[in-house]
Amino acid sequence: MNLVVSDSGPVHYLVLCEAIDVIHRLYGQLVMPAAVAQELSHPRAPLDVQTWMNARPKWAAVAVARQIEPFQQLGPGEREAISLALEINATQLLVDDLAARRIAVQRGLRIAGTVGILEAAAERGLLELPGALQKLLSTNFRVDAQVIRHALERDLARRRTGSPRPVE
Repeated sequence: MNLVVSDSGPVHYLVLCEAIDVIHRLYGQLVMPAAVAQELSHPRAPLDVQTWMNARPKWAAVAVARQIEPFQQLGPGEREAISLALEINATQLLVDDLAARRIAVQRGLRIAGTVGILEAAAERGLLELPGALQKLLSTNFRVDAQVIRHALERDLARRRTGSPRPVE
């Protein structure tokens, strides 16, 4: 079973898209750093996100990194997520923030963002990508329109050929 660490963004938006369970089905076990758990439980977080955090499934755990690297340009959640992913040798880091993604890749981590997670779930037949992306875009999620367009183009091509790409 795979073990992934997530920053708050992917969990937050997958809950809002009603697609949070794809994390378990794609990756197995999810670990969130304490700073991320605090962000997702914060009273300013959407009620659906707070509710999910308060009754999160057994496959979603919270852990504390022993040592948090001081990546100055990142927030506490991103710093702790990268540090924890490195510490526990996570299969992947789920993160949307571009600066965090760049640092994670430089540190040798494999990454996936919210759109990539939804695309991987569609490739496995776990959801319909156009509908999932429509739900995502109805939130305050920010993404370059080209990212969405390319994901939809790949999804259409995959459905036309009937050949799913294997999910790593």
